[in-house]
Amino acid sequence: MKPIYHQLDFNITCIDTEHMRQDFVAAYLIEHNGRAAFVDTGCHLSVPALLATLKEKNISTDTVDCIILTHIHLDHAGGAGELIRHLPNAKVYVHERGAQHLIDPSKLRAGVIGVYGELFFKQFLGDLIPIAADKVIIAKDGDSLDLGGRLLKFIDTPGHARHHLCIWDELSQGIFSGDTLGVSYREFDTEQGVLIFPPTTPVQFDPEAWINTVNHLMTLQPKMAYLTHFNQIEFTKKSADMLIQHINGFVKIAKKSADQPNRHQVIKKALLDYLLEIASKHGVTLDESQQIKLFKGDLEICAQGLGVWLDKTA
Repeated sequence: MKPIYHQLDFNITCIDTEHMRQDFVAAYLIEHNGRAAFVDTGCHLSVPALLATLKEKNISTDTVDCIILTHIHLDHAGGAGELIRHLPNAKVYVHERGAQHLIDPSKLRAGVIGVYGELFFKQFLGDLIPIAADKVIIAKDGDSLDLGGRLLKFIDTPGHARHHLCIWDELSQGIFSGDTLGVSYREFDTEQGVLIFPPTTPVQFDPEAWINTVNHLMTLQPKMAYLTHFNQIEFTKKSADMLIQHINGFVKIAKKSADQPNRHQVIKKALLDYLLEIASKHGVTLDESQQIKLFKGDLEICAQGLGVWLDKTA
């Protein structure tokens, strides 16, 4: 296959995993002094794109030292078990709350099938391959990894999920942020900059923790965020303020809809209205039908996550 990727500065490659559609889910390849690391993998079906990128760039699988997972949601980590089978020297770095689910993914598999159904799992996610325990390394807050002399530091970042890590790259002064610094699709870029909103995915959305996490990350004064959804963006105080504003906006929608009949559909409709409104204010000129198509994949899971949060806080 011919992989789709974007070559960024500092020997970072954004790989389009082509999950669901193009420009939706990224994995990253970091190269330094002859060593390499993946940050996130996409799902099981994404692995051929990652391996094809190595081949295209003439990088031997022997030189890949690690797979770093921001968290274990399957669009980020579902391919780790399959990918490591092709990387003889690699270890998998993951939050301590996620490690056991990589070694024995049966609960993770059952949970995903319970929400989305077995047909969706097989068609869009593929499979989940267990990873040998001796290949899994728990990364804790403040731990660091030396990639050929390049310092990568792990930061515990709850809010989107309790098993979420971000990775601070000292060389680029950038953060590999998974979902913690939001979702930002390049189709919504305007003269005002990027549009960012929070993926309030089930089941561990915690708005207070998330806002605290964003504020903590901003003390690093990052120049870049390497988003899974999607690609590199400049990340500034304006970016952080926008994300926090929309976390609070989503929470307001959830609270307002808490006692409504057919709550899920009410939240989902209100989220779409909210996203279309902020896109309009941001100067987005795409047809509304195109915007709805791009937002569609997020609406269902964001509404589900807000519903779970309401039930937990009731």
